Amino acid sequence: MSLRRLFGGLPPEFYVVSFSGFMFHMGTSVTAPILTLHMQGVGASVFQIGAILSMQALLLTVLRLPLTLLARRVGEKKMLGMAFIAQAAAQMLMGWAPTPRWFYAAPVMQIIATGTFFQLATALNSNLAPLERQGEAMGRHMTIMSIAMFIGPALCSLIVNSLGYRRVFYVSSLFPLLGLFMFSGFTLGVKTEGIEVPRHETPSLGSMRKLFGSRNVVALTIIRTLYSTSNNTYSTLFSLYAVNTLGFDPASVAFLYSVMGVANTAVKVPAGATFSTIVLVYITLSFARVYPLVAAAVVVFGATWGTRATVEWAFLASLVEPEVKNIAVSYIESFWDLGSALGSFLAGALSGVLPMPTIYLLLAGMNLPALPAILLMEEEDHD
Repeated sequence: MSLRRLFGGLPPEFYVVSFSGFMFHMGTSVTAPILTLHMQGVGASVFQIGAILSMQALLLTVLRLPLTLLARRVGEKKMLGMAFIAQAAAQMLMGWAPTPRWFYAAPVMQIIATGTFFQLATALNSNLAPLERQGEAMGRHMTIMSIAMFIGPALCSLIVNSLGYRRVFYVSSLFPLLGLFMFSGFTLGVKTEGIEVPRHETPSLGSMRKLFGSRNVVALTIIRTLYSTSNNTYSTLFSLYAVNTLGFDPASVAFLYSVMGVANTAVKVPAGATFSTIVLVYITLSFARVYPLVAAAVVVFGATWGTRATVEWAFLASLVEPEVKNIAVSYIESFWDLGSALGSFLAGALSGVLPMPTIYLLLAGMNLPALPAILLMEEEDHD
C-alpha cells in the first residue's frame, strides 16, 4: 500500500497539522473534568467560576476576528506557534493559582491560543486538501483533533487521585509544547502564504458581503449560538453537580468525560437528529441520579456533539471561497464564543436560584429553535 493511499490522497503535512492540533487540545482536555472542581477548591464560588469562564468567551467574541486578520499580516505559522506557547502557559498558571483572582488572568493569557489556533489550523488543512475532498478532509481533521476529548479525560481519570488537581494542570501544559515541536519540526516546507491563501486572492468587499449575507451561514450562527450556550452551561456545572450532589468521585467524573469523547469522535448521524437527540439528553440528565444512567446520557451527548461539529465544519468549508475561509471560520467561532459567554454566565447565575435538574430542562428547551434553523438551510449556487 502506497503512502498516498494510506493518507487517503492527502499530503503528510495535513496529518502533521491535525496531530499537532490533537496535542494542542490535550492541554485543556486533560484538565476539563477537574477545571471547575479545582477552581472551587482554591476558593472560587460557582458564580465566580461562571464569571471567569464567561469573561474569556466575551473577549474571544470581540477579538477572534481581529486576531485572525492580524495572523494574515504576521504570518499564520508564527501565530500558531504563539498559540501553542500561550496554551501551555495558561495551563501552568491555572494549576499554580493560589487564589481565585488569578483565575481571571489565565483566560486572558489563553486568548491568543483559543482565539487563533482552531480557525488557522482548520483553514490551513482545508486548503491543503483537494477541493473535491473538502468534506472528507474536514471530517478527518476534526476526528483526529477530537481524539483528545477522550484520551485527555482518560489520562485525568488515571492520575488525578494520585497527583491532585494542581499537578494534573502541570502535566497538561506539556502537551502543547510537544505539539509545537511537532508542528515546527515537520511543517518547515509548508508555505502558508501559498497554501492557505494565494497571494493574489485576498478578501474583497464582494466576498465578505457574500459570506455575511449567506442564508446558510446565518443559520449556522443561530445553531452554534444556541448549542454553545447550553453546552457551556452544562460543562460549567456538570463536574460540580456530579461530585457535590450526586457523590461521584473526580476520577469517575473524568471517566465520564472520556466516554463522552469516544462517542464524540466515533459517531456520525444527520444534523437534524443531532439536535433532537440533545434535547432528550438534557431531559434525561434532569432525572438521572445513578451513575450508569448518567454515563449513558453522557455518551449520547458526546455523539451528538461530534456529529454536529463535523457536519457544521464540512458544510462551511464547502460554502466559502478560499480567500475568506479564515475569516469565515473566525466569524462562526465568534458566535460559539458568544454562546459560551452566555452559557457560563447562566451557569453561575442560575445555580444560585434553581436546582440542577431544572437547569437541564431549560437547556433542553434552549436547543429546540435549532431544528427550524436547520430546515432553513438550502443548497447554494457557487457560480
